[in-house]
Amino acid sequence: MSTWGKAVVLAFALVATLVAPAHASNQITVSAAEVTLAPGKNSASVDVSWHTDGNQAVQIWIRETGKAAKLWRQDVNGSAPWPYLYAGTTTTFELRGGPNFATVLGTTSSRAKSPGQLSASRTHLALAPGTTGEIDLSWATTVSDAQVWVSHNESPQKLYTQGPSGTGHITWISRGTTVFTLWSGTAQEHLLDTLVVTADSGATAAFDRPAVKAGDTAIVRWQGGEARLVNDDGTETVLSGGSAAISTQGADRKVVKIYEGAQVVTHASLTILKDDRGWVGFNYLPEHEKRYQEYLEDTTWPQVRDQVAHDFDVMASAGGTVARIVLWPEKSTNAAAQARNLADLGAIAKQRGIRLVVAFANSWLTNPNWQSDRTKWAEFALTSADWMNTYITALEPGGSVLYYDLQNETSGVRGNQPNIQSAYVAMVYDRTAAPRGKRGVSVMHASTDGADLAEALAGKQMDFVDVHGYGNLDLLDGAVRGLRQKFPAATVIVGEFGKSAPDAQKERDQADHARQTLQTTSSLGVPVTLAWELYDDPRTPPHPNSIAFGYLTKDRAKPAFGVLCSRWSLVADCGTLREATSPQPATLEVTANIPVQQGILTPNAILRGNGTAHLVITELDTAGREVAITRTEPVDIGATGLNYLRHKQSDVRLHAETTSVRIVVRAESSTLLQVDALSAAVR
Repeated sequence: MSTWGKAVVLAFALVATLVAPAHASNQITVSAAEVTLAPGKNSASVDVSWHTDGNQAVQIWIRETGKAAKLWRQDVNGSAPWPYLYAGTTTTFELRGGPNFATVLGTTSSRAKSPGQLSASRTHLALAPGTTGEIDLSWATTVSDAQVWVSHNESPQKLYTQGPSGTGHITWISRGTTVFTLWSGTAQEHLLDTLVVTADSGATAAFDRPAVKAGDTAIVRWQGGEARLVNDDGTETVLSGGSAAISTQGADRKVVKIYEGAQVVTHASLTILKDDRGWVGFNYLPEHEKRYQEYLEDTTWPQVRDQVAHDFDVMASAGGTVARIVLWPEKSTNAAAQARNLADLGAIAKQRGIRLVVAFANSWLTNPNWQSDRTKWAEFALTSADWMNTYITALEPGGSVLYYDLQNETSGVRGNQPNIQSAYVAMVYDRTAAPRGKRGVSVMHASTDGADLAEALAGKQMDFVDVHGYGNLDLLDGAVRGLRQKFPAATVIVGEFGKSAPDAQKERDQADHARQTLQTTSSLGVPVTLAWELYDDPRTPPHPNSIAFGYLTKDRAKPAFGVLCSRWSLVADCGTLREATSPQPATLEVTANIPVQQGILTPNAILRGNGTAHLVITELDTAGREVAITRTEPVDIGATGLNYLRHKQSDVRLHAETTSVRIVVRAESSTLLQVDALSAAVR
């Protein structure tokens, strides 16, 4: 080849070298695809390593079962331990690069498993009265001193067998709940797993839909036993034929009980919705220094009662029809007194058209109290049911409770107690005084906890199943759908949602999150939706988990409050700023017109400015003629803001011929009137 030809070949080779793509080897690996937890530990660690050729910056994202993806690391090459592998869950690690780190370059996963596991050939049996059934039980552990204990219908635990692994053929399963617990150590040092086996009559009952609007037709179908409809006055009507159409007029809950002799063996329940919006409202803690159950103590309740009444006025004016109250055993310093005052709170709420959801949060499940103070698991379940019953028996005569949440945010794996919460709900289910039709439970991570809970509750009818949504709304959509599949006879609701808003930008984000959540729940037809919570935490210092999660702060409405009351109240643009100004002191007004039906109108204005303000409510008939005018009491306003209903009442009983109302916020001797939330509802 000539010198010129060699030069051409070299030139082409050089160009090819310059333009050829770099074949980067992007890898991410874990030290183990499966990790076994040590006894007594609720998490394990795995080492994660990643490598890139080409020195490109990458991000490592974490995907945990049932949770949204989150950024963990950003680097070129590296390694780090991930110490949060929980039993029964898989964590996926994503290596991301490219523009905006939008390209997934590689993935790897690691799964954690418990050091011991119980399993059975079946966990639900249908048995005739007086008969027994059989199951095959298996257990496997990584420890040499494992023991299996058993309890039936809350009886004290008895040792069944011991050894690191094995099987057993059990022939004595009878009706009720049998709980097997697997322990490491002959002194029950660490609980490894829990298995719940239920046996019942096999009778079934279900409505064709768990929730309907008043006036719609509801069909109940049943098999086995005698069906009886619980009437609104508490009497019961015998049904026949295996199916029946049930009237949806009257009470907000319909219950059909299935009897075997004198015993109720199962039931079906139906939620009656007032309108297309369903039941809506807030998780409730008062804006008071005593934040949790302390406000229900005899020494505090008289100071807080009026404030609580005003808070329910505010909720009602925003269209709220439900308030959720959470109770903790460690806060139940005088449960009897608290229950009495909670019943008074329920009467205040019901008077304003608001029903209660009472949630029991047994936080002692997350620590070893029940092991150290109550050596027997069954005794702990009995004590817990007695605690709940103190409140239930005080509340039930007043009829203020929509339903009871038997365990707030039940989790299959929590603290050092794998699967203990689902077993706990199954144990207390028949021990509580919660009536049939008012039994519920809530979950935080539905994709991981829902299946575990459904398995533990096989044969036990849940009337409400509540999912809490604080993160990715795509997960909320899937959680609701998934729980509907696992609990087809239950009313699936969203009982907590929200986003912290400690500054102006976060408040806008909170409003967007509220708007998107309501769009999601509306598209899914969720019949009950509750925001967390009405007020920001007022304590000093505030509780880190609850500060800024409210929709009202002092007497100011956050943008998200406008989103909620615009959706729930009769004022469609509740959160739109209304303003009037004058160079000289004058009478200033802002106005809203709303359609109404018969009942008691409750309007509210959250405002600032100067002078004195009152509300003027003008009732109009179908022709637009004035029917009546009501002027509420004046109250001083200022630049710091004013929530009218926190200071003065505004209720108006509407006349029979009234079909619409004009609400005027009128400020006297004022140069500035700003109303950032104007709401109204009829009860």
